[in-house]
Amino acid sequence: MTSNLEILYTERINTIFFDLDATLVPYVQAELTEAYFGDLHTFAVKQFGSSQAERFDAAAMKGFHAMKQNDGSLSNIQRFRQVFYQVWPDCPVDVEAFYEKFYNGPFEDVRRVVHYRGNEKKLLQGLREKGYKLVCATNPVFPLSANRRRMSWAGIEPSDFDYVTNYDNCRYCKPSPDYFREAAAAVGAQPELCLMVGNDTMDDLGAIDAGLQVILITDYLHVRGERPTEQADAMDFAAFLQFADMLPRVK
Repeated sequence: MTSNLEILYTERINTIFFDLDATLVPYVQAELTEAYFGDLHTFAVKQFGSSQAERFDAAAMKGFHAMKQNDGSLSNIQRFRQVFYQVWPDCPVDVEAFYEKFYNGPFEDVRRVVHYRGNEKKLLQGLREKGYKLVCATNPVFPLSANRRRMSWAGIEPSDFDYVTNYDNCRYCKPSPDYFREAAAAVGAQPELCLMVGNDTMDDLGAIDAGLQVILITDYLHVRGERPTEQADAMDFAAFLQFADMLPRVK
């Protein structure tokens, strides 16, 4: 921690955005990706059979990328459904119902890659007691049920936040600055009074373009893209806990 961090954040911020994956929920990104898509495909095979599961995979991936590039004219889930059914118009089940069944069942097995820390709940409670608004700023390509499940792996829950981004209530995705502006507006915050805490040098650094300050958590840093990381401060999670303890009450 440096003195400029203490001066900058203790005087300005009143809202803190937290990334979920590999920030509050600790794991190696590659391990989570392999476990998630592997388990999802296995579930699709059980639901549709091998050949139809391949069609599901293709349609779902197209829908996922469409959400990532969403322009704000539709919610993310509306964009996903639009593209998914363009690719697989005769899908035999409702795709949202399929995902809900997965997230409320087999998805729990993905927690096998999580490295439990146990201090996330105390962190969030302490910040809320000081008056900070908290946003769970996970990339909104999942329903709230999936976010709730992932939070449980770190011992936290949606009620620990003032707002949780998901594919129903968002029209953009990271790293679009409009994603961060939309989330800030949802809690009545000014972007320049917000801090983004994340681990992804592409998705989370997009917050800078919306006017947020950024801290990168280095425990499971996901380095990608070409943006200079010097645009953000960086520290490990243990150091961030100390930093959070130093933050004053919101005036």
